[in-house]
Amino acid sequence: MAETLIKRRCVISIGDYEPLDVAQQYANFQRGLQRFAQTWNVATAISPFKLEADGAIAVWHTETKASNWKVKTEFRLLNWSDIVRRDFRRWNFDRAWRAIKALTDFVFSGTCWHYFRLNLRFGLFFFYPVLAILFFTIIALLFSALLGTFEVPLASLLGFAIGIALFAGFIEWLDPLVLPRVVDMWIFLYELVHLERTNLAERLGVFSQDIVAKLQSDDFDEILIVGHGIGAVLQPIIVDRAFWAMPEFGKDGRTVSLLSLGSLLLAVGLHPEGGWVVGPVSRIARDRWVYWAEYQTQDDIISFSGSNPVTELISDHGKPMLQNIQIKDMVDTNAKRRFPESIYQNHRQFVRANSKRYFYDYFMICCGPYNLQARVKYPDLMVAALSPDGRLVSNR
Repeated sequence: MAETLIKRRCVISIGDYEPLDVAQQYANFQRGLQRFAQTWNVATAISPFKLEADGAIAVWHTETKASNWKVKTEFRLLNWSDIVRRDFRRWNFDRAWRAIKALTDFVFSGTCWHYFRLNLRFGLFFFYPVLAILFFTIIALLFSALLGTFEVPLASLLGFAIGIALFAGFIEWLDPLVLPRVVDMWIFLYELVHLERTNLAERLGVFSQDIVAKLQSDDFDEILIVGHGIGAVLQPIIVDRAFWAMPEFGKDGRTVSLLSLGSLLLAVGLHPEGGWVVGPVSRIARDRWVYWAEYQTQDDIISFSGSNPVTELISDHGKPMLQNIQIKDMVDTNAKRRFPESIYQNHRQFVRANSKRYFYDYFMICCGPYNLQARVKYPDLMVAALSPDGRLVSNR
């Protein structure tokens, strides 16, 4: 596999819908790189990050090496955290109304039923706030009935007050993370589907220009564009825009690799108004200069594991290449985690470092010696290819 070895790589990453600013994302990457070095027994170094394009792009450089290989990676973070953070502000009546409008749209358009059809667990996750409200409404009715049997004055009103108090306590102490995040996701997906996020559209234009500049350069052995979660929805959009700006790309034999992780592309594409993603997805899937892979895991309920997004939206183009992974084989999971925490931990693990050697390792994909195509084509060899001391066993 000597022809698949990489010395210079550019990773262009667009992250998920999470309110983590550049400094936080850089710190997470820095910690992950340290764990990656320990897991694979390699030496690593990382530069400070710098901002470009008025903060829309964050850039840092890494060097990873063992005794017989070395890889330099330029990591470019397509930053939209400022847009996301504005969404995660304190709730008010307007935002509550937008959430109700969004959920109503997903129900009456039939989109949520498509979610249930393709992935029952994602459907339940999507409806989790509704199920929680229904549960506490039943509790309120039971309290109302119980108080009524004892002829307590205003039994119904008091029963519903108890239900509301229990629901508020549930959000405050038991699940302050998942339920509000799901509701925020309703609003964002609704506005994205209906093309109401003009601020995001402008940012995607900046991202596409950055990709064009890198595709036009001849500085790298591999250019890898990564999309995680909702970032995987935006991924084909910005790549398609970049290709429109450079129709000559690929005629000199150069290619680009796309990596989708925990993709939510179907969360948009399955909506009747989400057909605008079909064109870009179709063009990317047909482009012979694009290699596209997607990793999925059944442990992640915030995605459509088991479904090929291109096949579901268009037809079978052989892309993306799907591979299933097991989180238990990637990290030590002995520590007990609360259920709400584990939901997002499993979804984030796609872009976190492993504590065990495994054929899927995000940091090895970004900083290791083999290109994405080799890692997907020869998964069984990826662990054996590196000896315990980090050396390449064979370059053949």
